Amino acid sequence: MFGIPDWAVGVGFIIMAVSIGKAIAGRLGPPDRLGGRRASRRDLAQAVEDLQKRVGGSEDVQTRLDALEDVQRRLADVEERLDFAERMLAKQRDAERIAPPKS
Repeated sequence: MFGIPDWAVGVGFIIMAVSIGKAIAGRLGPPDRLGGRRASRRDLAQAVEDLQKRVGGSEDVQTRLDALEDVQRRLADVEERLDFAERMLAKQRDAERIAPPKS
């Protein structure tokens, strides 16, 4: 084919397919907040302010995480106590089973 090796045609086809895929993904992808242009300082400051508003609730999240950790610690304590009580009851039952019958 015009003196072009078959492998070169295949590579050219792959390059074209990737380029078309990138172009389509660029148009169908999520919109760029800054409009795809070089951002000014004002645009960047606005983007930072928006992020700070979103992250502003992190104090509430931290409070909830602390409360969750406290509940998990208390639950672990209750599980340990339950295990201990079950072991004590099992010991008592074993002792009653092994003991000779009372006449």
